[in-house]
Amino acid sequence: MSEPSELLTPERIFRDHAPRIFHLARRMLGSESDAEDVLQEVLLTVIRKLKDFRGDSSLTTWLHRVTVNTALMHRRKQASRELRERSDPMEQFSDEGIHTQPIHGWANAPDQPLLQAERRSLLEQAITRMPEILRDVLILADIEELPNAEVADVLQLSVPAVKTRLHRARQWLRNELAPHFEEPSR
Repeated sequence: MSEPSELLTPERIFRDHAPRIFHLARRMLGSESDAEDVLQEVLLTVIRKLKDFRGDSSLTTWLHRVTVNTALMHRRKQASRELRERSDPMEQFSDEGIHTQPIHGWANAPDQPLLQAERRSLLEQAITRMPEILRDVLILADIEELPNAEVADVLQLSVPAVKTRLHRARQWLRNELAPHFEEPSR
């Protein structure tokens, strides 16, 4: 059920939804300053796209989708920027030949950070491909760790519908990721 368009002003959306947008972005990005950047981007997007909002989904769902997409885009840009910044290996050393950054421990296998990044990328790609009807519930319940009752309230669903969609989303994700984690046949 969507709100009448005359009630949808950028000011009202900011007042009513900015804390939730910020909270979701902070959970996804792990940084308050990045979450503030995403909040600003989302609000600018809302100002630009509000006239195009048709009300096919609830405003909360639309804002959630815009926030998740903006946060993922922010994360990709940040990873790309960090990769460019680390492109010169000699910058890791001072003129005296001492490391300028702390050296990571050798307790983990050297390929672990790469494998972890690859797993995270596979998971993000799978979530992006997931049908929206399942994705919204999965992100709110499993990433934001909201209780089912709150997820139901945000998405305007019943609690049993949230549980069903969450179960289906987890199954969908398991099926999507299984080929990447199965042991090769001998």
